[in-house]
Amino acid sequence: MHELMTIIRKHPEVSTEDFRHFMEHEYGPTYAAMPQVNRYVQFYLDDMSSGDGAPAVDAIVQIAFSSAEDMKTALATDAYRQVAERRKAFMLDAPEGIHPTRIAATKILV
Repeated sequence: MHELMTIIRKHPEVSTEDFRHFMEHEYGPTYAAMPQVNRYVQFYLDDMSSGDGAPAVDAIVQIAFSSAEDMKTALATDAYRQVAERRKAFMLDAPEGIHPTRIAATKILV
């Protein structure tokens, strides 16, 4: 399994309601429709950081593919390119606004 966790920060001028609407009705469904995607989960956050100057984290998205090749195929589609262009109106630019990471290992302690 090839799993990604993507940290997302919205533009400050975009309301939380508009951001979440975009995520639920445009961004997420694009991934959900891709046959290469095995799992897609959106986590909305109330960032509790204490004013360190960094923009708040608004969401984390978990995306799972069977392989790195499936991920590469999915991210090469026209549908992905279109929603990636559209997200620029809602999310800060990478790496501050959209920061993908690959899950290297998972340890469940409880």
